[in-house]
Amino acid sequence: MHQWKGRQVILYHGNNGRIQKVRGTLEKWDDIRKYVILGPKMLAIPFEHVAYITMLPPGRERRSRHPAKLNPIGYVMSDPLQFDNSIYFQSAVTVWKDDQLIAYNVKLASHTDCNVVLEDGQTLSKEGHLFVVRSLRGEL
Repeated sequence: MHQWKGRQVILYHGNNGRIQKVRGTLEKWDDIRKYVILGPKMLAIPFEHVAYITMLPPGRERRSRHPAKLNPIGYVMSDPLQFDNSIYFQSAVTVWKDDQLIAYNVKLASHTDCNVVLEDGQTLSKEGHLFVVRSLRGEL
């Protein structure tokens, strides 16, 4: 049943003769613990309660009520964890040197204790530049 993983489905489940219908994305199929995780609310449903699963018909996929867009508020990065998260989540970063804009809405490729490498390969020092991150708000 791993072919359902990552797909939007309608899952019918229940016990004692009562069947309920839940719609969402099948996030995880755990053969060891014998349950399935259905997103976006991350519902854990035991295998023994699953009656059957069907694919969501084409065109009926869940639409985001809040589409992702950049947060208008930026945060100055100073902690190494902030740089790590910016790289991991591919966040938009604006780079300043004093009052001069160096790069706008770029992504970071990597960083060390002293330097940051941008996606275009440019290396900038953390000490001489100000890195402002803007997160995505909403759902992708």
